[in-house]
Amino acid sequence: MIVPGFIRAGDTIGVTAPSAGASEPLDKVRFMHARDRLAERGYGTVFTSNVFTDIGDERSSPAEQRARELESLIADRDVRYIVSASGGDYLNEIFQYLDMSGLRDDPKWIQGYSDNTDILVMATVNCDVMSIYCGNYGDYGMEPWHRSITENLEFVEGKRKCQTSFDKHAEGFVDRVTGLEPFECVADTVWDSPDADFAGRLIGGCFDKLKGMVGTERDRMRDFAERYREDGIVWYMEAYVSDHDDTVSALRSMRDSGWFENVCGFVFGRPLFYEGDDYKDAVLYAIGDLDVPVVFDADVGHKAPRMTFVNGAYAEFSVRDGKCTLTYPELGPAL
Repeated sequence: MIVPGFIRAGDTIGVTAPSAGASEPLDKVRFMHARDRLAERGYGTVFTSNVFTDIGDERSSPAEQRARELESLIADRDVRYIVSASGGDYLNEIFQYLDMSGLRDDPKWIQGYSDNTDILVMATVNCDVMSIYCGNYGDYGMEPWHRSITENLEFVEGKRKCQTSFDKHAEGFVDRVTGLEPFECVADTVWDSPDADFAGRLIGGCFDKLKGMVGTERDRMRDFAERYREDGIVWYMEAYVSDHDDTVSALRSMRDSGWFENVCGFVFGRPLFYEGDDYKDAVLYAIGDLDVPVVFDADVGHKAPRMTFVNGAYAEFSVRDGKCTLTYPELGPAL
């Protein structure tokens, strides 16, 4: 597994919109503030031409353009960290045009969440390059920065290898007034799990996107699980919209396709829109007999704040009394 080089002052951060763009006026306010905050730490930001555009239906630009814009940042030797502008629904349209093989020649960090699951999984599973499931670029534009934002950047800078879960979380999205709004963390955070310790190569993303990969040409999860069988695999998932039947059928399909071979544990985030109150029951009905730790209500996904989940990294989870410590032995400074 390739660990991209950590970023340092003087490096450039590339922002592109492989799904939706950040086309609202307050989005641009937030992005410009993010650019300024990152400049204070010594980083330049380059925006591809589709970051602030919108052609309708949550598409920043035509699919081929979205693919080429991402490829341009992968090919740019000055860009050391690529962050997606936004999520959306139609990122998978770009794959008929997209060639990410250049990532193997010049490994760099790619980060996003939600719809960006597709490109992160491709980077890690198909190209063997670590990627980051955390915030999109706009998160760097909040004022003040939440602890999760500071720590996210510290991981990419190679200054951090360990993170603890957060005390509170948001229940949804905050309406924008100034564009600089921070997370509105109002609910107590409790990781729903018996005390547990487990570790393995981390992989996952948005449940809504993962289920659409099963059986496609891009589905190489069985190969990934076999390649890292000695380390074991830890799966994480978080749902945007789901219900009982959808959850059960999707997890069974993943399981039947070999995704959960050599699994050592599962981490499920807080679902944003779930119909009913039986999410945990649905998950356990599908995978509960695998006899590995299954954790719920984790700090990953659409209900911020988000811990930094590094696809492909060897991750050690320690859950105690509803709190979690996540450690990446391969990342950050020596302990």
